[in-house]
Amino acid sequence: MSTNTLQFDTQHEDMIHDAQLDYYGKRLATCSSDGSIRIFEVSNQQQKFVEALKSHTGPVWQVSWAHPKFGSVLASCSYDGTVLIWKETGSGFAVIHKHDKHQAS
Repeated sequence: MSTNTLQFDTQHEDMIHDAQLDYYGKRLATCSSDGSIRIFEVSNQQQKFVEALKSHTGPVWQVSWAHPKFGSVLASCSYDGTVLIWKETGSGFAVIHKHDKHQAS
């Protein structure tokens, strides 16, 4: 079995730490030491940039999509000690919850 690899410019300005496809494999979230998360729509070996999310104040280590029964929801965690929960609204993604009680990264 062969696996096709798709390479493209994520527009991150530093190292990428994580990349996760959503449940259906149609959206890709990437996160980086530049403190941003980037969302792409992927299909037919092509990608389309959707949005850059920039609410963390440090490198973003990991992202994870929620099950689609919760809507288009993404969690992210950062070196700044925060975990952010993002939800897609009519005008893009917005932070709906912030956990900032964590003391170490």
